[in-house]
Amino acid sequence: SYHSLPERAEGIILAQTHSETILNERFQATMIADEPCCAQANLFDAFPVLTEARRKTIVTAMYLSIAAILGTFLRIAMAQLFGDACANPGTVGWLKASSPLCVTKDGSSEREGGIVFADLPANLLGSFLMGMMQGGMDLDLPVYVPVAWVLPSSFFQKWDIVHTAIKTGFCGSLTTFSSWNSEMVVMTFGTGDVSKTSQVVSAFFGYIVGMETALGSFVFGKTIAIFIHRWASPKDAEEMDSYVVKSEQGVYINHVIPEFERRYLPELNVQHEYHTVTGVEYLDRWRDSTREARRVGNEHLSTLCEIENAMLIKGEPFSKQAEQVAVDQDWDLGALAEWIKCNPRPVPPSEDPSKVSVFFSVTVSSLIFGTVLFALLFGLFYVNGEHAYQVTYRTMIYSACFSPFGVLLRWQLSALNGKLRNIPWVPAGTLLCNVAGSIISIMTIAFELKIGPTGFWLDGTLRALRVGFSGCLTTVSTFVTEVSNLMKSKPRHYRAYLYILMSLGTSGLLASAVYALIVYG
Repeated sequence: SYHSLPERAEGIILAQTHSETILNERFQATMIADEPCCAQANLFDAFPVLTEARRKTIVTAMYLSIAAILGTFLRIAMAQLFGDACANPGTVGWLKASSPLCVTKDGSSEREGGIVFADLPANLLGSFLMGMMQGGMDLDLPVYVPVAWVLPSSFFQKWDIVHTAIKTGFCGSLTTFSSWNSEMVVMTFGTGDVSKTSQVVSAFFGYIVGMETALGSFVFGKTIAIFIHRWASPKDAEEMDSYVVKSEQGVYINHVIPEFERRYLPELNVQHEYHTVTGVEYLDRWRDSTREARRVGNEHLSTLCEIENAMLIKGEPFSKQAEQVAVDQDWDLGALAEWIKCNPRPVPPSEDPSKVSVFFSVTVSSLIFGTVLFALLFGLFYVNGEHAYQVTYRTMIYSACFSPFGVLLRWQLSALNGKLRNIPWVPAGTLLCNVAGSIISIMTIAFELKIGPTGFWLDGTLRALRVGFSGCLTTVSTFVTEVSNLMKSKPRHYRAYLYILMSLGTSGLLASAVYALIVYG
């Protein structure tokens, strides 16, 4: 068992794209107003010398750590509920004898099975929640919202730090790539007993089952998010239906620009009192002059998007080349400028998270994380009995202490996504995390088998590294999100399958080599 101690030991883890960043700034700019918390935010900030960007980084790190701890606890609890308590009866005190579901197995060669590996239920739940947390652009909705199933006017849409904590911290730590890979490797090579047969075929299908079910759960979560969005926002649903019709007619719709222009310029059939908007005649002139360029495949479509993004969103000049194209094509830039003069762009929001809520100040977020960390450390030294229940609980707490290190490292390494020179489509950061975490995980299993039971601090540290650090460093929810995005990049959607092979193949081969060398070397 990789989550609770066995009977014999009773005494012993994305970079937003550029357009998403623009959209998020635009969305929050339209929502942030004179809020009561803004005037009080400085009272809770003991770090006035920090820059706004640094404040946001620190606050995000605090909430990522808290979310990772919660995700780790839930992952361990689900593994115990669905199988660990059956493999190691008497080690999980919160489950009664008749409560375990006995669905999963740990993959060791002493027990047949293991395709339904210990953390499969957690991977399915985390992937589903990740699908639910997708935004408008990710779900191909014409309207941009950070979280599609939440009303656009909801205050939750402004809490981008919470969005990151849920997706990267909670879902990323609830799911684990390393445990999945480690159990398949153990099924293939056994636990050092040469009299036991290998389950290499079962391990191969274990990879397939784990990949397909996680991806299916992610797609199901996205489907539920779209359904809720359409039910809660009938007007957006109407726009989406019109968007599909216009797309089939070859009309390009710029998702990045503000809501009114996004609907008006491609002439979406959405009920709206357009004539009541000040200066709409200027926008009408701009639309008429650019109608042909607004079609898919037009050679000047990218230039048109550059101009509209610069003037309607960022409020900054566009390139001289774009201006020359506009002049040559007789686009009415003057009309667009008059439209903007009649409808000024909102001021971009401050990066200081405390302006959104006092809970996003450095002081308050640090106090919350400090309280959680103190509770973990208190439990680690308070629960120090020799009973199997107490050893299991102590191991759970110890694993949770390691989870912030794993999730924060994965968060930082995500900056490598898209940075490989020859293959920029590969999410290099996620790939590195999953491969490195899988190697660390299998090493802890191999060392534990090699040296046998010793005592809590050595055995517990190995398990904490495996369950807490490696479990949060690696992730299935982000992995399937990236696979899903690559599948949409036609005609190169085959890259999604190459990425799957790269991730599973590299992790499996390297982990197998390390495991075989330690256990049988």
